[in-house]
Parts: sequence; structure tokens; C-alpha cells
Amino acid sequence: MPYIKAIFFDLDETLIENRMSVTEVFGRMFYDFSQQLGASNKSLFFGELRTRAQSLWSEMFLSDESPEQQLVRCFTQCILATNAVAPAASNRMAKDMLDHFLSLSAGNVHFQDNAEAVLSQLQDQGYITGIITNGIEQIQLGKVRKLGLNEKVHHVTVSAQARAHKPLRPVFDLALTRAGVNPEECWMIGDHPTNDVAGGMRAGMEGVYYNPKFHSLETAFADLIERPNYTINGLSELIDLLS
Repeated sequence: MPYIKAIFFDLDETLIENRMSVTEVFGRMFYDFSQQLGASNKSLFFGELRTRAQSLWSEMFLSDESPEQQLVRCFTQCILATNAVAPAASNRMAKDMLDHFLSLSAGNVHFQDNAEAVLSQLQDQGYITGIITNGIEQIQLGKVRKLGLNEKVHHVTVSAQARAHKPLRPVFDLALTRAGVNPEECWMIGDHPTNDVAGGMRAGMEGVYYNPKFHSLETAFADLIERPNYTINGLSELIDLLS
């Protein structure tokens, strides 16, 4: 085993768990604005959201606007689709909607079993620890701060900061630069075969598949050339692997 200096983790469904799905969080957000938008306009709002969300994600870094500004613009168009709010008021409501979505997202998370203890042990043993997460910066950092993770790891890298989502290399390279380490000195741990494991391995790290639901490796990695260097079913198994 090469000498390992740094351990990087995915955020969602690896270090933390979301109580509600993203779809459910959006649903709660709409419900909280339904008095202004009209509950009967839910299908109009979400029809527009589905149309715009996919392109927002895939084209996020083609725009000079920040991802947060793009999300406000997306919400504005969804509000206008309901015909319930005057156009002049739609942008202000969209900004309020983003603030509320940030709050809902931050309040929707809790630690995975043993996550805090494992992070503490790794730091006590001298490892550099970091998070590499896909997403919009304010959303992901809101989750991190809510649980105090910014004080439990050395570095947090959000894909929006690198203008590239996992599994693309720039987000991993940014995390490596911040940590001051070479890729062969690192492990990348995550629940997503492509984004976390294959992405990390393509960047030169060793890939650790976090598999708490005991998925078949053959099925999970069926479309990939890469296979994880290690597989764990619980985060506490990391400590034994590194021993």
C-alpha cells in the first residue's frame, strides 16, 4: 500500500444523509409559497422546473452568471409559468425562494453512522481530510456549516468552485492543490461509482466504494472500466483498512 497522506470524502449519502430527497425539498419549498402561487399551480411550477433543471446542471459553467444567480433565474421562470404573480414581483420572490431552499437543504441533513468519530480518528492519526462534493456552492456549504463539518475536515471543495462536476478531473485537482498532496497519496471515498470512485481513480487517487446498501459490484460498476481499490459497508471500516 502506498503511503497515504490525505483522505477525501464525498458529502451527500457518504458523510451525511439527506432526510428528504431533493424532489421532496422542492415540494416543501413550493408548499411554503403556495399561498402566493396557488396550490393548484403546482403542476405548472414543477413542469417548468423539470424543463429547466436539467439544462441548468449540464450548462452551469457555460454562463457568466453564478450558479446561484442561474437558480434564481430558473425559479423566476417557474413562478411566471403559474401566472399567479406579477412579472415585476417574480424576481424578488425567486430570491426569497432561493433563500428558503438553502435553509431547507441545510436543515435536511444529519451525519451518517460513525462519520464524526471516523473524521476525528483520521485527524488524530495525522491524515489530511477533505470533502469533494458536487453542487451549487451555497447549497453544499450550507449543509457543511449546519453540521460543523468545516471544523471537522481540513478542506471542502465544491464542484462549482472548480467549474466542473465530478467525475471530471478539475474538481479533484482543485482539492489536491488545496491539500498540497499528490493524487497517489490519497484515497477518495464515496457512494457513487462514477462520480466518486471512477472519478477519483481517473485523477490518480485510490478509489474506495462506500456501499452501505450492499449493492453488487458487478451491477454498480457494470458500465465502468474502473473497479474500486477497496469497498466498505460502513465508514468505521476505513480505520481498519488504514491500519
